[in-house]
Amino acid sequence: MKYFIFLLVGSLSFHLYADNRAVKIQGTTNQEQRVALVIGNNNYQGVLSKLSNPINDAKSIKNILEKRGFQVIYREDTTKREMRSSLNQFYMTIKKGGVGMFYFSGHGIEVDGQNYLIPIDAKITAKSDTEFEAIALNKVTKRMQNIGNRLNIVVLDACRNDPFSRSIGVGGLAKAEPIGMFVSYSTGAGSVSSDGRAGGNGLFTESLIKYMGQELDLRDVFQKTREDVYLKSNKKQFPAIYDQTIRGRFYFTPPSSSSEAKYIEPVAPRQPTIEKRVNYSEENRQRSKPVIHSDYPVNNIPRKRTYVEEEKPEKYFHPREDYSSVVGYD
Repeated sequence: MKYFIFLLVGSLSFHLYADNRAVKIQGTTNQEQRVALVIGNNNYQGVLSKLSNPINDAKSIKNILEKRGFQVIYREDTTKREMRSSLNQFYMTIKKGGVGMFYFSGHGIEVDGQNYLIPIDAKITAKSDTEFEAIALNKVTKRMQNIGNRLNIVVLDACRNDPFSRSIGVGGLAKAEPIGMFVSYSTGAGSVSSDGRAGGNGLFTESLIKYMGQELDLRDVFQKTREDVYLKSNKKQFPAIYDQTIRGRFYFTPPSSSSEAKYIEPVAPRQPTIEKRVNYSEENRQRSKPVIHSDYPVNNIPRKRTYVEEEKPEKYFHPREDYSSVVGYD
């Protein structure tokens, strides 16, 4: 009998432990939605030169994002139609309150202050064709903003040589600072980045993957990536960071302490209520004072008279001596 009771208690404790463990695992995996669109374009046609590493970079980014809980939409060597379709799928998948990330590696061109991401089938014979043959970056960021999720991240390794410039080393992208977003380029605005050695990763993406795997805040990931790239390129490549985020922190790799990685929606502080206290004793004391009625109670204006007595002329009586000189007066 004792042996049976011992087995019963042991089985109950095991089930309780299993239930608690299941609750803990479920709690740690209950995170906000993470969605990413990753595109790598190598095989360009026409005047645009073929690139060596964008697809390698895109694959590496895809792999680390999937390990960090992202739902990844991955594309290689996309045409204009495929890029638009992938972007629309990305917009539809982002959920309010979640995190969206767009990574593009390939050719990018700045035209009149606007940035364009170029698909592999773009028929660009002059720089003025870019507006009609490429994807405008500001339209992508605008759509991401309008979705209203908590955080959007845009990473562009697209700062290559401008094929329409006669000078070597001229190109790059213009600044992009949309409100509520975190944007990073592989090098500074107006500069050109290195494509890296063939068959590997570009310098920027290689460093970025390294720090995405560490327990660092979003800003620290890109700050350390910038420092790493700047030193390894002999101070020739300086990644650009445009931080316009508003709400909360973000970790690609959450810290071991779950309390640091948890995002709490900020609540506006309540306005303090000011209680008006009335001193009734003072009010009663003032009421007990005698009331003085003045002849001119309001603004020293005398009261209006309703009746004015008519003034009568005084009757003059002449003294007797005044008539003595009158003839015939006795």
